[in-house]
Order: sequence, then structure tokens, then C-alpha cells
Amino acid sequence: TTLAEAWAGAAAAMARTSRSPRARPRANSTSRKAEKESKSALSARTSSVGACLVSLLLSAGLMWINWTAWEQQQKRFLAAEKEAAELRELQDEVLGATRALRGEYASLRQRLRHEDQQAANVEEARPPRLSLNFERTLSNLREAEAALLPPPGNNLVVIVGVKFILNRDFDIWDKTFSAVNKRVVKTTKKKLLNGENNDWRIMKCLDLFDGRSHCIEPRQLLELHRYQRVSRLYGLRKTLWNKDRFCDTMNNALRGFEGLTEFVFPCWMLPYDFSDLIQKAKTVNAGRQFILKPTDRGEGNGIIVMDNWSQLTKWKSKFPDNDEVVVQTYLPNPFLINQRKWDMRTYVLVTSIHPLRVYMYRDGLVRFASSAYDKNAKGGGKATAFLTNTSVNKKNGVAVDDLTWPFPKVYRWLVQNGFDPDLLWERIEAAVTQMLLSAEPSFSDLFQKLQRGYSCANCYQLLGVDVIVDDTVTPRVIEVNGEPSMQLTGEVDSHYDYTKRSMTRDLEALVFGERDVAESLASDLMELELEGVTVGYESEGCQEHHDHCLTKADVEYLVEMKREEAGIGGVCRK
Repeated sequence: TTLAEAWAGAAAAMARTSRSPRARPRANSTSRKAEKESKSALSARTSSVGACLVSLLLSAGLMWINWTAWEQQQKRFLAAEKEAAELRELQDEVLGATRALRGEYASLRQRLRHEDQQAANVEEARPPRLSLNFERTLSNLREAEAALLPPPGNNLVVIVGVKFILNRDFDIWDKTFSAVNKRVVKTTKKKLLNGENNDWRIMKCLDLFDGRSHCIEPRQLLELHRYQRVSRLYGLRKTLWNKDRFCDTMNNALRGFEGLTEFVFPCWMLPYDFSDLIQKAKTVNAGRQFILKPTDRGEGNGIIVMDNWSQLTKWKSKFPDNDEVVVQTYLPNPFLINQRKWDMRTYVLVTSIHPLRVYMYRDGLVRFASSAYDKNAKGGGKATAFLTNTSVNKKNGVAVDDLTWPFPKVYRWLVQNGFDPDLLWERIEAAVTQMLLSAEPSFSDLFQKLQRGYSCANCYQLLGVDVIVDDTVTPRVIEVNGEPSMQLTGEVDSHYDYTKRSMTRDLEALVFGERDVAESLASDLMELELEGVTVGYESEGCQEHHDHCLTKADVEYLVEMKREEAGIGGVCRK
């Protein structure tokens, strides 16, 4: 039943009940009985109505609870509908913005394509910038090439120097230059000064001096044509060639870098460094042996070994006729091959000293002592055990080819005995390079004294650099010889002769080969430009935006370097 029906039924029952007692009169017993039954019925109906009211109230309460739950659910639904509507609005906004961005992006791409096409059209109409730079660069380089070339037909080589070196080395140089159709003339400095054969292209100087020499005066170097080359580095005698100068140059260059001097031996000049020598011999070099060399002799003559500092105090008694003696620490642990001590005569070609340009010949000579080495021998033992000079050891009745090995033979021995010859050669190259770089400032100072801005561009020289190796395969430079012997044994199939002849042929091809390198060098410079490095030329006027301004001397230097690289045979550039 509904709530209205329940209330209507209850009201009707209550109305009937309220009228019955007072409306009816007294009756008989039958009436009383009926009345009693009527009351019982009324009581039953009243109970029924009460139960109905209770049920009605419970139903109403449940309906109220359900209504409240429905109302809350309706509120949540309305809130969710609102949020969904807001999300739909936001989605519409995002979609609209996306469409707008896509339109802008398409428009931008179209505009960029148009601008790129316009730029390409402009670039096609413009003269090619790099080709113009290439032509200008090529023109500058060809001008430098022309300055370095001798006049047509000028192939004259003059060989001049001191008599005993001429007698020793003339033959190999004569054959080397004649083999490439150069005209070789042995002459004298006096004849050259008198104008005889002074149109030479190459001067091969066989001398022991670079000052007032038997070949050319230093001031004459300033008057040479650019195509003329002299086999003499001005200042070499004052920096590296003499034992004492080598010692001074290394000490001056390496002062303050004591931890970086492993490529040379510590050295002292007696009598000037006597106090420092004794102090070091008692402290940092305590227990070391020392090797003493007179400065005015060569080929191992006069060299002795002293065992301790107390013997050093009596050095003068061993050299009564020498004013100066070079002292170096003696290597206690030389690398031995077949129980013999050895060193390496490396041939080093210097074609420019400032800036430094150096080449090393890969096939030098290894020189052996002729007697077995004894590390416990007093005073170094026999000279033929601690000295490796060929001139000393061949007096011991041993053939030159038995006293020397070519480098390839040493490499094979090293490989067979578990050593790395390539690592050894890398270390030798590093030691020689460090030595020459250490001397470069001294050369530069001498050049400036001769003439400001002078760089000895006409100069080149072949050096014999002696290197010794210890048992840790660490090489050290012993000394530098500015006129290494090119004397041949004359023996058939002599590796000693073969090594020297091959080296002189490669030297001639590298220094004097006339190769056209202007175009190749221009391409190299263009590569720099493409990498963002701009180059200007002093002759045309350099601009502020140029990273490098090349002088005439710079351009000639680059041309010579490129020519030499093109002519490399058995040498390697350092």
C-alpha cells in the first residue's frame, strides 16, 4: 500500500471505534454479548492498525534513507557530468591548438624551402669563393716554387772542406750526386771566393767547423740565392757538435726540468763544474761510475772510466794536456747482445732548425765492442769492452762488418729474444727529437746575432747521433757528430757500405728532388679553410679575420717541407 492509502485506512478505523461506545444504548445480554464481541473485534482492528502504523513508519524511514542515498548519487553524477563537459571543452581547445600549430609548421616549412631555394639561386649566380681562394693560393705557392728552383741547366755541386775529410768521404758523395746527373767538382774556398764555380747549386761542405770554416763564411750565408743549399747548419759547433757545447746546451735547456731529462746523461764540464760534480757524486750519484772525455779528441781517443768521487778529484793527473774534460754518469746496466756492449749510430737529417724540421734514417748502424762486457770491471775494463767506436775496436783485429750490424739485423734479434723493436725505435725517435728541440733556442739566439730574422733557410746538415740503450730498453743520446764518417770499406756485399750508400741516395732525393707540389699544398690549405682556419698572405695584406698571416719565408718553408715529404724514402719525418 502507498502511504496515502495507509493513512486513509487508519483514519476510517479510528472513526468507527470512537463512535461505538457512547452512541449505542444499553441492551440485553445478547446485546452485551454482541458488544463484547464487537469490542474484541475493535481491539483486534486497533492492534492491526498499530502494526500497520509501525510498518508504515519503518517503510517511511527506509524510503528516507534511500532518498538521501539517491540524492548524493545524483549530486556525484552531476559533478561527474560537469567534469566530463569541462574535459571535452579542454580537449576541443587542445585539438584546436594542435590544428593551428600544424598549420603554422606547414607554413614555416614552405617559407624555409622558399628561402633555401632563393639562397641556392644566389649562390649559383655568385662566382665560387673557394675556387678564387684556391687560384690565389696556388699563385702564391707557384711563385715560391719558382724562387726555390735553380736556373735551367744549373746542376753544379761543389765539394769543399778540410783535406782529411775530403779524402775520407769524397767518393761516396761524388757517386751519389753523379748518379742523378749532377756535375760534381772538388774545389777550395779560395777558388770560390775568386769567382771560380761560384754559380753552384749545392755546396757539400766536408769540414769540422761552421764559423770561419774551410767552406763558407757565416756572412756569405746571407748573400746566397734562395735555391742554393749548403750542408752546414750555422751554430751547430756552438750548440751540439762539440762534447762541451752539447753538455752546456742540454744543461741550460733542461735546468729546472730534472725529472724530464732521461733522454740524455747528466754532464759536467771540468774544471768549471768541479765543485758541483763532487757534491753530486757524493749524494745523488753516490756509488755511480763516471766516464770522462777530452773535448779536443774524437773516435774514442782519451776516454776513461772512474769508479767513484775520490778518483774524480785527481782527474787532472789523467789529462795533463787537456784544459777541458766532459764528465757524464756511466751507464751501469747497458743492454747486451751476445754479451757485448753496443750503441746505435742514427743518421739524422736536419733541413730546417728554426722552425725545426728533422728526418731520421731508419737503417742506421749498430756498433759493437769487440770484447765481452764485464759490469764488475774496475775503470770499465778494457777499452774494447766499454767503448763501441769502430775506429777503436777494429784495431782488435775484428772486421768492420763483424763490428757493426744494420738495424734490420738488430730488429730480428730483438724479436727472436722477446723484445719489441718498434717500441725501441719510437723511444729513440723521441729521445733525438727532445734533444734537438732542447737546442732550438740556442740556435735561434745565434741566428739573431748573425742577422735579425735570419733562420738559416739555405742550410741543411746530416748528423750522426749516437744512442745507447739500457737493459730496460730506454735509449739515451750520448753525443752528436756533425760530420759522420761516410768512408766505405770497399768490401763486396758489405752491409756497412750498403747502409751508407742507401742513406746518401735517400738524402739527395729528399733535399734536392725537384717536385711540383704547389697544387697539392694549395689543396691542403683549402682543407684548413674548410675547417674554419683562414689564411692570409703578407704580400696581399692580411686582414684581422685571418687566423694566420703567411710571410714569403713561411710560404717557401711550406713548399720545401711538402717537397721533402714527397721525396721521403728510408727516412721518416719528426
